[in-house]
Amino acid sequence: MWVYMSRIHTPGCPWSYTSECDEQFHKLRIEDEEAAELLEAQARRAYRTGLPPQENNADPNRKGWPTHRCPVGERVKDLKGSKFEDGRWPMPWTGELYAESSDNRTLYRLYFIEMRPEWGPPTEKIIGSGIGSKPVSETTDWTSLDQTWDIHDAMYSGVTTCENVRARWRRWETS
Repeated sequence: MWVYMSRIHTPGCPWSYTSECDEQFHKLRIEDEEAAELLEAQARRAYRTGLPPQENNADPNRKGWPTHRCPVGERVKDLKGSKFEDGRWPMPWTGELYAESSDNRTLYRLYFIEMRPEWGPPTEKIIGSGIGSKPVSETTDWTSLDQTWDIHDAMYSGVTTCENVRARWRRWETS
């Protein structure tokens, strides 16, 4: 059973970003400042008002244009060489915010995890942990495996950040 609700759906949860995500934002600003600003605006909107749950692209009852998807990364558990395959760390519940490039050729994602003081709720902070991209065109050499590795790397970045401050994270398929 999927848990579609995220702390981003209610206002007031602070955001922070991993150093990897900050570096990726810097590169994105150079590549496409408008897309970077759209992702930042989505995060601010989640903080200020919460994102409407019905805009979740993972929700089968969604109406309208999606702004985000959560959870994402189901295929990460099947990756060979994953940082999560040995059981050292539970795989984090992960979400993504959407932005399209200014030329409409690339879809960008801001991946995030939820930081918690303990393994259970409540979530006390959203950790922006990575930025991924994929081309709109099907005529490129990009594959869904590329996106799965982007999500994996963002998960790892977020979990490492939580570990560094002795915090926990929302685990995969938990409330």
